[in-house]
Parts: sequence; structure tokens; C-alpha cells
Amino acid sequence: MNLTSIRVTTPAGTVELSPDRSHVIGRGREADVPLTDTKVSRRHVELVPEPGGWIARDLSSNGIWRDGTRSRQVVVHGEVVLHLGGSNGPRIVLWAAQPRPDPEPRGARPAPPTKDNSEAQTVLAGPGARMAPPPPAVPAGAWGGASAGAPGGVAGPAGAPPSQPAGAPAGTGTPAPALAGLMRMLPTLIWLAAVGFTLGALVALS
Repeated sequence: MNLTSIRVTTPAGTVELSPDRSHVIGRGREADVPLTDTKVSRRHVELVPEPGGWIARDLSSNGIWRDGTRSRQVVVHGEVVLHLGGSNGPRIVLWAAQPRPDPEPRGARPAPPTKDNSEAQTVLAGPGARMAPPPPAVPAGAWGGASAGAPGGVAGPAGAPPSQPAGAPAGTGTPAPALAGLMRMLPTLIWLAAVGFTLGALVALS
């Protein structure tokens, strides 16, 4: 809080007191605001600066009076009229502005609001949420008519086509048994044909 000074008006005049410390009104020589009336004690009133504003605190034996009523302490916001030593004692007027809040630092900005995802999470986890259906299972024999354990086919993982035997053309499925045997004998036939051609050539040359 930004506390301002307090203004004190007595029969002797008006003074303004700073908020850096407490001040005393009384009949003593050490008083900050001296009064000569015999009803006033040497230390009669203490003016205390506090965060909530100025406080007029009674230090005397005869008291401080406000509106005909004795008070132990009075909060000074605006103008306050007091009598010292009795309801008809010396009159003093106190005036102090209400403390102002400290200004915010320049450049200070409020933090951006955080996004609340609780509602979205509730919708996803609620009973009405739908899960994506699993992919359909591939039935046995759907790949080229071959099934696990069929001749010429090797069963692969679930849902994958069976592997083709070595030497089978791509995309033709499982070859017939006769064709498979012919493919296995083809290298031997080629070798025999080459040997026969070589022997025939040697005979012709001789």
C-alpha cells in the first residue's frame, strides 16, 4: 500500500507529518505536535502509520474522545475530529487519505489461461465412445487357393499369402506336379543335348 502523510490541526496551527515513522501529540517537550492545555498528557496521542492506514492510539490517562465517546484507538480515513482529556477538551482535527494500492509493474501480463481438456477426455473415455473396428481376418485359402499344408505351398503368418516354391513363376499359384517335375529335369536334358551335339560334331569331322 502507498501510505500518504497525515495532517494535524490544533488550536496552535496545522502541521503535516510524514508516514516514515510514528508521531506523538502531547504536552511534553519531546512531542511532535505540542499542546499546552492542562487536560493533555505529556504523551497523549500516538499517530501510527500502518499498511491499512493511520491509527490514532490513546496513550493518556484521560483518554481521547470522538463524538462524545471515549476510544482507545481510531482509524483515520478522511477527516476525524477528536477531543483530548474529555469530551470538552482541546479539539484536534486529523486528516489522511485512504492508502492506495501499489501500481503493477510495467510489462506484467497475466498468464494465459490453460486449456481444459477434461471435457474432451471425458467424451473419449465415456460409455458412448466408439472404438475403430479391427481389420477383417483373411480366410484360409484366399491367396491363390492354397492353404496351410497343401502341396507346393508353405503356410505363412496369419492373414499372409503362402510362399511359392522355388522356380514357380510369379502370380501363377502352385504348379501342377508334371510341370514341377519337368522343371526339375530341365538342366539334365540341356546337358545331355549338349553332349550329344558335341559327339555328333566330332563324328562328322572324323
